[in-house]
Amino acid sequence: MSSDTQEAVGIPGTPAIGIPTLDPPNRPAHRTRYKAEIGFVSPQSSRDTFEQHDTCFLGVSLENSNFTVPKLTAMLKWISRRFSHCTVLVGDSIHRITLESTRALPPDEARTTALGLGRRFLADTREVFDSYRDSTDFTFLTCGDVQTWDACTEFHDRLRTFFADDDTFRASVESFGRSYHAKRSTGLSEAERERRIRRSSEYFLEEFAIFACLRQRGLPVMVYPGSFRTLSEIARGLHPGAPQELRDLIVVSLHLKGR
Repeated sequence: MSSDTQEAVGIPGTPAIGIPTLDPPNRPAHRTRYKAEIGFVSPQSSRDTFEQHDTCFLGVSLENSNFTVPKLTAMLKWISRRFSHCTVLVGDSIHRITLESTRALPPDEARTTALGLGRRFLADTREVFDSYRDSTDFTFLTCGDVQTWDACTEFHDRLRTFFADDDTFRASVESFGRSYHAKRSTGLSEAERERRIRRSSEYFLEEFAIFACLRQRGLPVMVYPGSFRTLSEIARGLHPGAPQELRDLIVVSLHLKGR
């Protein structure tokens, strides 16, 4: 999941595609406390009304420095003050695409590794979630779970068709991959660079199908530490051919401020 997610969940603060597990080495090691603040809300018209909903889902990108325990704690504190129910969506199965692209893992190994990372995240952070259960009921769901739903397959097929047929939507989805890989493709052939861009686009289409499923099942607000440019564009009505569920989704992009 996806400074700008897609212009990085691809990835906020950082992109979803190829995100480091640890904080950058030049980040102060002593900084262990953070405060979560609203970066922006899409659509903007929901900025003052999204808290009227009592449920949300939190998108979790694996091996993303925005999900260290101190930063996760800040987000959970923010959520606990606004929502009585929160579904935690762990991006396990889609993370296989990142592993294939950045570590050259074969598909089967990449999927197995990604699912294992998801289980480890849940095990390592359980106490953090438990500490906020008095105010918020947290439930857990993985992308792998959602991708077994018939609705997810249907949404994915619709998004792939829309991607193939609509030049504006395709350009928006591809823009992150082109920017991201342009900075990290030294020594790669043009064919390999284009392959990685295609895989980045496939990541987003799978991810968007999952988000559509959650909106369809009654989760109106997505919380994420960063931004999704294409998703924000959909919320603003710039891609009218996208599924209605994505057009109705409210995306709250958080900014994590060290202190």
